[in-house]
Amino acid sequence: MNDTHSIWFDALQRVQTRVSPQNFDMWIRPLECVDVGAEIVKLRAPNAYIRLWFETNFLPEVVAELVSVAGRPISVEFASDAPEGAILRRSPASPVGDTDVAFATAGKAPDVPAGAPAIVNSDAGEGYGRVGSLEAGAAATAAANLNPRYVFESFVSGPSNQLAFAAAQSAAASYPPKYNPVFLCGGVGLGKTHLLHAIGHVHATDRPGTRIHYTTGERFMNEYVSGVQTRSMNAFRKRYREDIDVLLVDDVQFLAGKEGTQDEFFHTFNALYETHKQIVLTSDRKPHEISDIADRLRTRFAWGLLADIEPPELEVRLAILRKKAASEGIALPDDVAMLVATAVKSNVRELEGALIRLAAYSSLSKRVIDVEFARETLGPAFMRPREHLAVETIIKAVATYYGVRAADLKGERRHKSIAAPRAVAMYLARQHTQESYPDLGRAFGGKHHTTIISAVEKIAVKLAADVTLRGEIMAIESTLPK
Repeated sequence: MNDTHSIWFDALQRVQTRVSPQNFDMWIRPLECVDVGAEIVKLRAPNAYIRLWFETNFLPEVVAELVSVAGRPISVEFASDAPEGAILRRSPASPVGDTDVAFATAGKAPDVPAGAPAIVNSDAGEGYGRVGSLEAGAAATAAANLNPRYVFESFVSGPSNQLAFAAAQSAAASYPPKYNPVFLCGGVGLGKTHLLHAIGHVHATDRPGTRIHYTTGERFMNEYVSGVQTRSMNAFRKRYREDIDVLLVDDVQFLAGKEGTQDEFFHTFNALYETHKQIVLTSDRKPHEISDIADRLRTRFAWGLLADIEPPELEVRLAILRKKAASEGIALPDDVAMLVATAVKSNVRELEGALIRLAAYSSLSKRVIDVEFARETLGPAFMRPREHLAVETIIKAVATYYGVRAADLKGERRHKSIAAPRAVAMYLARQHTQESYPDLGRAFGGKHHTTIISAVEKIAVKLAADVTLRGEIMAIESTLPK
């Protein structure tokens, strides 16, 4: 193309059709395209917060469109405001659909500047973390697709994630492995990916030459399908069964329902396990809760150490906010921290997002962050006190309608006479309260959040065709307090 800058503008036009106008105007439109070279598009952000949010949430999608428009590998780097020696860019070798973001520098791993931000436990958090001896493990880190931001030093540990944190440290400290596999499970945005990458960083820096490979369940499937289509399965199997010392697999639940991929992963697992290679897996649910997966895989997932991550307690949420604010140089008053930590209970990613939003609006509007500013910026829906029904009220209403005991709806009995009303109660509790899925699980006798999700989805599907069920739910709702 004669006008090389049109590559940037054409890519932006494509992205704009898939991003909400508010997000586009807030986080993408302010970026300035400084230069478009043969392999690099150089951008400048008006401030660190916009750059940070763009890198975390929109960079992979923008790079994919740049590659599509240019018809060649393109990387993105930021001018002037980037920390010296560390340029955040997407590797040109990465496939277009790959959403990982990695650091690439001119010949060396990035040094972490004094006072640089440190990420806290979020699967998609922001910031930089000190890895330790980065120079020693730079090659292994790059080869393994590890994110330099996810390190143990920046993970905020508390009662909700102590076992997972300890399990991850054990997987990083011992080789040959003491526990194999290590299986980390928990909801979205609680730190599973952070711990997975942190394990890889320790192996890379403490044991130079260790062959570490990070992948996801979806990427493993795509590579398997590609191997079958291109008749390169021998190379695929050698890469996964012979050329790996530490295998890190994120979102292994993605294998559910994919029989061919499961069979290949089963043999890969066995090959690594029998040769005492470390295997670490993450999932949004426990092995026995993953449906449509072969029993032989499910049992192997549970062979080693299983560690669950629960939503963080209020104290941990406050610690995460304060640590993030301190590392970013954000003046966050205690009353604002308490306000945000109280409003966001189940997802650390949302917690960090709220802080970044406050910082960005504060920077753009030149206003001090206080309670009034927080309520105004985050919006009434976010900060609104809970005025919805209590879960217990709904459970009692459902129990009365169906003629069962409220205790049975919170118990373990699976008879149809109990299971069906229980699912209705879970559905109504989701509709008429602001409780998160983990909170609902605790209200129903300590059940896992995936059990609640499954029940809610099942009732929602049935409602479309079951007139009787719709009538029952309407009758129950009519008895609920207005």
